[in-house]
Amino acid sequence: MERYIEGIYIYLTEFIINLANISHLSYYEVNAFLFCVFYPFAFIFLLCYIFYLRRKLLNLKKIAKA
Repeated sequence: MERYIEGIYIYLTEFIINLANISHLSYYEVNAFLFCVFYPFAFIFLLCYIFYLRRKLLNLKKIAKA
């Protein structure tokens, strides 16, 4: 199991390094963008989407009971 986790870590680190090279930014800038900008935005978006789907499901249940 530890080998797989280490492999995933190495792959993702290399991905960020390659992304930094392509965008002409440093590794730290890309890492900061991913974890300080993209991740919180994605988290909030998915949380809102979950609430939207839950509300939609509750409305469908109310319609099915009626």
